[in-house]
Amino acid sequence: MDRREFLCLSLGAAVLAVPAREDAAVPAHPDLLSVLGPEPVREIGVQYRRLVPEENDPVRLRAAMLAPGMSIARVVRRDFATGGTVLVNGWVLSVTEARQCALFSLLT
Repeated sequence: MDRREFLCLSLGAAVLAVPAREDAAVPAHPDLLSVLGPEPVREIGVQYRRLVPEENDPVRLRAAMLAPGMSIARVVRRDFATGGTVLVNGWVLSVTEARQCALFSLLT
């Protein structure tokens, strides 16, 4: 399995695993944790915060991830569909996934 196949499979699984409940709209633990583990996710979050210093704050990150009436999984899918992606540490992530990693890096 090459890197592209791994990413497609793991990100697809991560998106499907997200609960659709509104109270889970901004999880503090990104789904990428189960795929990559805490250290890589933390590093992605730190790097994203360096790339986007205005989002180096938990309140701003949570607010940026909220979308009225949409679960986090739908927001991630929308990001990919509209080109809302970012390259961080060699990973192409939706902006929302990168923000989840940033939030995780601030809270752990």
